[in-house]
Amino acid sequence: MSVDALVGKAEGLLTKVGLGALVISRPSNITYFTGFKGGLRLIVPEGSEPVLLVGGVDLTAAEEHFSGSKVVVRHVKLGERLDDATISILGELKPSSVGFDELPVKSYLRLSEELSNVELREVSDEIWALRKVKDERELKAIRKACLIASKGMEAAYELLQPGITELELAGEIERALRKAGSEAHPFEVIVASGPNSALPHARPSGRELKEGDLVVVDLGATYGGYVSDMTRTFVVGQASRGQEELYRLVLKAQQEAMEAVRAGVEAQAVDGVARSIIDGAGYGPYFIHSLGHGLGLEVHEPPRIGPGASEQLLAGSTITVEPGIYIPGRYGIRIEDTVLVLKDGYEVLTKFPYGLKPQ
Repeated sequence: MSVDALVGKAEGLLTKVGLGALVISRPSNITYFTGFKGGLRLIVPEGSEPVLLVGGVDLTAAEEHFSGSKVVVRHVKLGERLDDATISILGELKPSSVGFDELPVKSYLRLSEELSNVELREVSDEIWALRKVKDERELKAIRKACLIASKGMEAAYELLQPGITELELAGEIERALRKAGSEAHPFEVIVASGPNSALPHARPSGRELKEGDLVVVDLGATYGGYVSDMTRTFVVGQASRGQEELYRLVLKAQQEAMEAVRAGVEAQAVDGVARSIIDGAGYGPYFIHSLGHGLGLEVHEPPRIGPGASEQLLAGSTITVEPGIYIPGRYGIRIEDTVLVLKDGYEVLTKFPYGLKPQ
């Protein structure tokens, strides 16, 4: 999609909400509306050329990216304040109203003071409404990111053995992801073994894997700026009966929750399917996070898939489904996939076998 077509989404939003200009500051929103990473602010006025404010380190890249487009690249020079440049441009444009996605408090107060006759209105919800539903270009990138992630998970399982440390395994996973084409790690790879697996966001440590350990591996990849997210839980050596039973419970919760995914279903209802299964088995207190989240240019985006989330799922949205049970001091199990919401169902995008010892 061309730069002008991407910016056209912002111009369409401008018309829809009836504002004179948009000021976009969130980096991922700038990327969404331009395809460029590195802009400081994007100003989209009604009836005039959009302006990207950019620092010196990204100036040449921006000039190349926007060459031939209608976007004007404005260099924010050393010593010049971003708010000063923003106010200067808006002062020239003289819009009666300006929508913004997010602003630091100081910036908001400054713009309110300097542009006292201009209505400032937050439009972050309207922007997220656009970003939640992915087009074919976005889905193609996410599918590729999921394929790369699956290759990273394959490397993780192949290297799983007693004596390797969590840090060593995480490093090898990161290498495999890069080798497979991941542009960046959307989050720090999680390798959590033994009692560390009971910590949902454990960081890799120098702990060596041991026979009988459960190992939670949570990883993602980035392709075309879009990300994937997946988790598998493995066992080193042979699993105990209790570990196998708990794994089957978490897998059942995940699979049945995914069966509930379709356009029009409330996010909390999907969470409720998994939570009721885990609650019914007596492990409710050990399922301590929401079932999932949206993802796209960022790894955590709306919608939240959890209790109290009344928002309806939309066809074309990409979400995660990741139930987990964490027993402090013993072990934890989490299984996660990136899932595409369809009109009448779902599609799992992260293709890697299930099982403590997948075949």
